[in-house]
Amino acid sequence: MTGELILDTGGLNAGAARSEATAASLIGTTFTMSMNSQPSAGGVAAVNAALSAVQGRQSTRITGQAGDMTTGAAAYTKTDTDGSGAITAVSV
Repeated sequence: MTGELILDTGGLNAGAARSEATAASLIGTTFTMSMNSQPSAGGVAAVNAALSAVQGRQSTRITGQAGDMTTGAAAYTKTDTDGSGAITAVSV
């Protein structure tokens, strides 16, 4: 091989961190419930409850994907390190 292979998992780890921050912001968002006596108040409350449920599911999914990105970066680093060690052992 004429050049060096460079491994940089920083992008995966940074993406995972940003994903975790996004997931946390979804959980932190709440919808105010109106105590309005208008007929539409019940519908608005139902939509707000549905939005909260969707945000919770999205947050869970994003958190899982961020964990997968972190795990993938660690596995890639280990594979690269192990492979590098094997090549060095054969070359010497």
